[in-house]
Amino acid sequence: MHGLKLFLCFLLLQPLHATELLLLSLTPPVDYQDEYNDYHPVKMVRQVLKYYPEPYAIESVSLNRAFVVLRKTPGSCTPVVRKSAARLQEFLFSSAFIIAPDIRLLVKTGSPWSARLQRMQDRNGRISLESLMQLPHPPVLATEDGRSYGDKLDQLLTLLREVQSVYVRTAKTARYGDLLPMLQKDFVDATLEFVEALPAEEKEKFTAFRLTEAADYSLAYFACANDAQSAQIMQQLDQAIMAFRLSPEFRQMLLSPFPETERPKVWQAWLQLNWQQEQPSAVAQPHLW
Repeated sequence: MHGLKLFLCFLLLQPLHATELLLLSLTPPVDYQDEYNDYHPVKMVRQVLKYYPEPYAIESVSLNRAFVVLRKTPGSCTPVVRKSAARLQEFLFSSAFIIAPDIRLLVKTGSPWSARLQRMQDRNGRISLESLMQLPHPPVLATEDGRSYGDKLDQLLTLLREVQSVYVRTAKTARYGDLLPMLQKDFVDATLEFVEALPAEEKEKFTAFRLTEAADYSLAYFACANDAQSAQIMQQLDQAIMAFRLSPEFRQMLLSPFPETERPKVWQAWLQLNWQQEQPSAVAQPHLW
C-alpha cells in the first residue's frame, strides 16, 4: 500500500501530457518530412523543429485560415510570417529565423508594363507604387487579403482598395506566388511578391521592380495565439530558434537564397534588424513575412 501511494504521488507530480504545438502552415506536412525538399522556408522551419523538444502536429491551411485559428485555439502557431502593427496587437511573435529580400512589384516579362516601368525607375532603380497607381491609367494590381506586405505598403494598399484598378483576392492562399497564374494569363498587369520564394522556372517569366515603399530586407517569424499555453510554447520555440541560430549550419542556410556577392550585405542587415527588434521602439516600428 505504501508503494502504491508513492506511485500515485509520482504520477501527480508529472504532467498528464506535454503541451502540443499545432503548427498551421501553407505547406503540406509531407513537405516538412521530405529531407530533399529544397524550398527555403520549409528547410528553415524544418531545422527549427529539429531543435524543438516537445510534440507537435502540422496542419495545412491557408494563411487567412491560420490567423482565424490562432485567434481561438491555444497552442497554435503559424510559421514564416511578417510582423505588422496590426498583428502585434493580436499575436505573440517568436525570434526571427529568416531574412527575406524586399517584396517586389512583378509584371509579365515582355509586357507593355515591363518596358514602361523600366523607364519610370528612379536613380536608385526603384518605382513608387503610390505614384504608379495615381497615373490616369494605372496597371491592374492584384493583392491578397490577409497578407502583410510591410507597414508602409499595407497602409498604402488600404487606401488603394477603393481604386478600381486594385484587385484584392480573398480566396484561400495556398502558397507564395498564387497570383502569378493570373499575371501570366494577362488577367491582371502586376502583383506583389517575394521573388526569392519562387521556383527558378517561375522567376524567368516575370520582371521584378523594387519599390520605394519597401524596406531592403525583412525578417520572418512564428506567430502564435496570445494565451498562457501559447506563451509556454513560444518560450520553447524561441529556445529552438536560438539553438538553430547558434549552430554551425545557420549562417549558410540563412544566406543560401541570395547571390554570393550579396551575402555579406544580407548578413549585416540580419544583425542590424535583429538589434532593432531588441530595442524598445521596435514594437512601434516593426520590420516584418
